[in-house]
Amino acid sequence: MARRKDQTARREHLVTATLAVIARHGLSGATMKNIAEEAGISPRLVAYYYPDLNGLIEAAHQAATDRYYWSRQRDIEGDLTPTEKLARLMYSGLPRGEDLLLSQVLDEISVSASRSPMHATLMTLLFDREVSLYAAVLEVGQAVGAFTLTDPAHLIARNFVALEDALGLHLLAHNSSLTLEMAEQQLASYAYAATGVRLTPTAAPVSGTRSTGSPRPA
Repeated sequence: MARRKDQTARREHLVTATLAVIARHGLSGATMKNIAEEAGISPRLVAYYYPDLNGLIEAAHQAATDRYYWSRQRDIEGDLTPTEKLARLMYSGLPRGEDLLLSQVLDEISVSASRSPMHATLMTLLFDREVSLYAAVLEVGQAVGAFTLTDPAHLIARNFVALEDALGLHLLAHNSSLTLEMAEQQLASYAYAATGVRLTPTAAPVSGTRSTGSPRPA
């Protein structure tokens, strides 16, 4: 049992190292050598746990997808109003602070989605799960009279995710015509148009912030 735990911990360590390498060097820089240096072990040991580099990249993408989704889910847990939850979702949808690494990794890997069925499947899964977060909040908000939706909740939810993805892409590319504050304003503008409520993207308390640690179990 102890050996199995050690192997699991080693694999998780390698996945975390791979995420850091992809964020820093891009997907093309995710080599056995770079990952081994980041993990502080030999390339041979990396190959022992992941003989196929693509398998390690896939594991890293899966981890990034899970960690990103569950961190957003945690941000809206608890006794919160629909408007508070929507404000937190809007905040967590843009790359910043501790979230930056996962956002960079997902952005880098998204380029490969069109050439890899596995990456495309994971990108689709993340999109659908994020849409479900928004849709649930919007539906409850409409039911309790907090929101006056201009379109079906699921359509608005898809627009939110698509908008934050597009804004995130420009922010990660260091587009000098767009700042984080401006991106927040654009999300707030859409929220008002779609729900009739003026909101400011709001961070969850420190205890509820994201982490690049282990994903929450399903």
